[in-house]
Amino acid sequence: MKKALFLVPLLALLLSACSSSSSYFSTFTAEGSKSQYKQTGTVHIKDDENAVSLYVNAASPAAITLTGKLSNSSGDPSLICQYPDGTMYLIADSRTTSLDTKIPLQAGLNRIRFDGSDSVLDFELVYTGLNSPEILGYGQSQSEAETVPSDAPSISGSISGSPDAELHSSASNLFTKVSQPAALLEFQLEKETDITVFVAADLRNNSSGRFKAGVFDVTLKGDNYPDTEIIHHATADSSWGDFLWTDHNLAKLTLPKGSYQLILSEVSGKNYALRLDTAVYPTDTPQ
Repeated sequence: MKKALFLVPLLALLLSACSSSSSYFSTFTAEGSKSQYKQTGTVHIKDDENAVSLYVNAASPAAITLTGKLSNSSGDPSLICQYPDGTMYLIADSRTTSLDTKIPLQAGLNRIRFDGSDSVLDFELVYTGLNSPEILGYGQSQSEAETVPSDAPSISGSISGSPDAELHSSASNLFTKVSQPAALLEFQLEKETDITVFVAADLRNNSSGRFKAGVFDVTLKGDNYPDTEIIHHATADSSWGDFLWTDHNLAKLTLPKGSYQLILSEVSGKNYALRLDTAVYPTDTPQ
C-alpha cells in the first residue's frame, strides 16, 4: 500500500478524554512514506486492548521489520502482535529497550498493540516492509487498514497446480520440552512450485531456575527433495538470569511435486520456552 508523506500530531490519541480506565496516548506523532512508517510517543496502558500501534491487513503470511527504542516508565508493559485468529506473538516485554526484529503476520487483519495493566511506556518505532505485495493496507484505524487500494495485487485461492489446496499454510507452536523431533507444518504440492518458507524462532527462559537449551534446527523434509535447513541454533546456552534468542529466515525454494514437512529437531535442556511461527505460501512471480 503506497502512502504519501504525512505528519500527524494526535493530541492524546483517543483524546485522553477517555476515562482513566481506558488506555490512551498522552503524546503521539506519526510520519509515513513509501518505505517506512515512524511513530513516537508515550502510551498509558490499562487492562484493555485499545492501545493499538498499527493495524496491518495481509493477503497472505508475511513479515515486516520493526526497529526502535522503548523506555519503561512504570508497570510491566509489552508489545504484541494479535493475529486474526486471536493468538498473540510477543514482540517485546518490559526488559526490552531496543528493537530490531521481524514480525511474522498472518493472512487477515493483524493488530500490533501495547499490552499491560497500569503501565506507562515511551516509544520510538520504525516499521519497514509495509510496501511488500502481501500487505493490502495498514494504519492506526481498522477501517484504514482494511481499505484495499484499487491497484492491489490479485491473490488466487489455491496453490498453483492444486485447485483444492489452500493458498497457504501457517502455524504457531510453543514448546517447553522437545524430547523427539516434532512436525511443525505439513503441506503437499501437485506439481513443481515456487514456494516461500518462513520460520521465526523465539527462545527464552521459562522460570526462575537455571535455563538450558541445546543445539537445534528446523528442517524442511520432502519425499524427493534433499533436507533443507531453515533455522539453526548453533550453541548450547545456559543462564541463571534472563535469556532471549531470536532468529528468522525466509527461504524461497523451487520444490517438486510431493509431500513436505517442517521438522523441529530434539531440543535438550530445561526451563526454556521455544516459540516457532511458521508459514508456507507460493512465491509471487514477477510480472
